[in-house]
Amino acid sequence: MFDNVPDRFVPTARPSYVFADERVDFAYNTDRFNVAAAILEAAVEEHGWGDRPLVVNHDTGETTTYAAVNERADRFAAALRTLGVEPGDRVLWRFGETADAFVTQYGLWKAGAVNVSSTLPERAREIAYFLDDTEASVLVTADHEFAEVEAAVDRADASPELVVAGEETHGHHAFEDLIADHAPIEDAHPTRPLDVSGINYTGGTTGKPKGCLHTHAMEYALALIEGGDGEGLGPDDRVLCPPPLGHTYGNGGKVIIPPAFGSTVVLAERPSPVEMLEIIERREVTLFSAAPTIVRMMLNEADVASYDLSSLQLTILAGEAIDEGTFDRWVDAAGVETAQLFGTSATLGVASAYREKERIAPKTSIGRPYNGYEVKVVDITDPSREVGRGEDGQLAVRGPGGVCYWNNEHPAMPEKTAEDLHDGWTLLDDVVRRDADGYLYFVSRLDNMIVTAGRQIAATEVEEVLAEYPGVAEVAVVGAPDDERGEVVKAFVVPDDGHDPGAGLVDDLQEYAKDAMSLYKYPREVAFLEELPKDAVGKIQRKELRER
Repeated sequence: MFDNVPDRFVPTARPSYVFADERVDFAYNTDRFNVAAAILEAAVEEHGWGDRPLVVNHDTGETTTYAAVNERADRFAAALRTLGVEPGDRVLWRFGETADAFVTQYGLWKAGAVNVSSTLPERAREIAYFLDDTEASVLVTADHEFAEVEAAVDRADASPELVVAGEETHGHHAFEDLIADHAPIEDAHPTRPLDVSGINYTGGTTGKPKGCLHTHAMEYALALIEGGDGEGLGPDDRVLCPPPLGHTYGNGGKVIIPPAFGSTVVLAERPSPVEMLEIIERREVTLFSAAPTIVRMMLNEADVASYDLSSLQLTILAGEAIDEGTFDRWVDAAGVETAQLFGTSATLGVASAYREKERIAPKTSIGRPYNGYEVKVVDITDPSREVGRGEDGQLAVRGPGGVCYWNNEHPAMPEKTAEDLHDGWTLLDDVVRRDADGYLYFVSRLDNMIVTAGRQIAATEVEEVLAEYPGVAEVAVVGAPDDERGEVVKAFVVPDDGHDPGAGLVDDLQEYAKDAMSLYKYPREVAFLEELPKDAVGKIQRKELRER
């Protein structure tokens, strides 16, 4: 397990991976398995989907076929080898919504490298951390993102080779030239099923993002089981999934799952809620997969029923819980079957309310475990004890995915990995309830996380940034309820002497936060206090702040 990366990067605590579903039990009995070959090459060479469109760029109208993505990925794999990338090396990339992201991810997999994706909202401070934590040897970026990347490289200890896609390469390797100048590799690198395939970063109460390890077999299980059982995809489907390609949700929903079924992915750069409805109508989208916040915004900003959404066969909601009122409003307005899926950055898929486009769970339930996955609802204080039906408890998971965190720059990762495992089971930071029929319902988050519009934000990270501002003496951050986003980041600030609380300081703090980290992390609400509530040992009482 994880043999393609040095032992120092992987904690000794490991999950018990279970590949019980017959579609993925190969993980137990094959020595070589590369997810790029199993998905993209198979699509072209075995299924005959080479001439089918894999990517349709709604903004430009450009269509990229399966064969074109596969050939360009083979050429990029060869180019990476000439740049000195060895099997197991980490390659970091940051693109907007473009077929180049598909080429890069499948190309680095074919070269035997480890995929590290990032999203455009992430700033130099965060990119530098990813570079140093993964010790990435190559960073691939769109040219319009070069300024942020350059600032990150200046800040980081790592010294990756830079590859730039677009017209202006800033004196570094040109993405298109590398592809044009290299012949396609003949075979994908012979990785093992449980070799590390990717490191996906997620927020955490430990302050810095946690790098979640994925394996080649785990990625493939996500594709076949979630795409088949949870979405029922096929070659005639056209998928619209708004989360970014570099985000775990968007990456799975666009780069990994649809190509396993010959489906077409429709890309658009940060479409507004109204534009999403227009895309569904114009591109005849059959599967719309988004966070519930997006659906709320669509309902609030447009007359959904006035659009022709007859092509839609299924709406998948994931990333956060949805309330019954929003669920009913969307189903009534869009006239489409709708259900939730549940997964995490650490485990990927877990449960689905659907089986091949057939509802199996009531309304807002997240459904039952996927085939090949096991779940338990355990006592929050004693994970060895399962709670009864109808009782709230912590969700424990065992299957093709499980918790294991990348161990390098973040000193808490070995301890955190061990803490999140119990007897091989992954303990998620989610409280759920199981009804009498075995259907799961999300209740709340366990830890001090803020989930806004489907994205997780560590309150401690926002506190760390705001505390650097000269006008802040103390700060505590919590999630505040919000009708549209579920929660928003709210900062309680004790100003320094000489800094008057008021709208001016609020604006300054918000702009400072926007410059220092991803835009979605900045505090949308700021309140000023003379002092923060604390207990006898000086610990900030965030529960009291939430109650306020």
